[in-house]
Amino acid sequence: MEPPYPVVSVGGSAYECGLGHGEAAKGLIQSNIGYYMGYWERNLAMDGSAVRSRANALEEAVAGFDGALLEEMRGVADGADANLEDILALNGRYELAWASPKQLLGGCTCLGAMPTATKTGCTLLAQNWDYRLGAREALIVLDVKREGAPAVVMLTEAGIIGHKGLNSAGLGLAINAMVSDMDKLGNHVPFLLLCREMLNCEGLSDAVGVFLNAGRSVSYNVMLGCGGALLDLEAHPRDVSVLLPEAGVLAHTNHFVGPRDLGIRDEYAKMEPSTLHRLLVAREQLLRGAGAHTEESLMEILRSHVGYPSSVCFHPDPRKWRDGMEETLTSFVMNLEERAIWATRGPPCSGPYTRLSLPSLHVAS
Repeated sequence: MEPPYPVVSVGGSAYECGLGHGEAAKGLIQSNIGYYMGYWERNLAMDGSAVRSRANALEEAVAGFDGALLEEMRGVADGADANLEDILALNGRYELAWASPKQLLGGCTCLGAMPTATKTGCTLLAQNWDYRLGAREALIVLDVKREGAPAVVMLTEAGIIGHKGLNSAGLGLAINAMVSDMDKLGNHVPFLLLCREMLNCEGLSDAVGVFLNAGRSVSYNVMLGCGGALLDLEAHPRDVSVLLPEAGVLAHTNHFVGPRDLGIRDEYAKMEPSTLHRLLVAREQLLRGAGAHTEESLMEILRSHVGYPSSVCFHPDPRKWRDGMEETLTSFVMNLEERAIWATRGPPCSGPYTRLSLPSLHVAS
């Protein structure tokens, strides 16, 4: 069966990986730049020069965090005949939303099951990635074999080198947007590039260390796992909560639930209150099936329409303005021991999960 989105496979040095990405996905990258530039101008009152000025400010932060990420983005820009500032802006698009926080979107429901909670003793990590309708035409599967790092496979947006995914060391990562009243536009490494840096790690503790030591001025969440272990890292500018499985299962949506969240106000739940019932539905179904979960049982949870249209399987709400409409653009389930990914094109209620057969995930770095 064909992959749900185009597969872009690259390798070599950081620059060569970016160059291959840019050349192979040039049309999609140019389309993605056009979409975001238009969105930012319509909704954030930022024209191209303002966006590129912001991107220039990020360059120093990225270089100080990991120069190889900057080199890979430079390669993407050269391969796609784009400005480096445009590629930096794409990779910093999570933070750019802080020009107008009320425009923040993206639901997302993450699930995990430990070996004690699965039928075959494997570790499962899954997500519905809910995001803007306008971004769905430029999605790719990015398969990166960069020198000196594990191979990384991500479900991402053309031109963006960091996102959710799995690496050849068996480390998997899923993401949730978060918003607190302390969040502001700053010059720290962008969230999506932080995710890539975590996926470049050989082990869970190294990836957690990357997350805990990164500066941040906005909130976000990752669910992270390897064979035999799962945890959730819920961050705001002041601190990080570490959430662990209960009865071998773990769920997270878009509101703060951690012990280190006292003294902050949760702004996301005000804008998207569905985060509350999505967590309840996901958590209760995970607990009900604990001990017998399979890839298929997690897929079934991700198809839930309780609270439709703002359900775990997320659908556009016709009451929202066009740029504010979102849906589940892709749903995926990962078996971390088998280095296997199953993914959909669009909401999981309307299409099959396809296994991504990518040999790079089974080759040691």
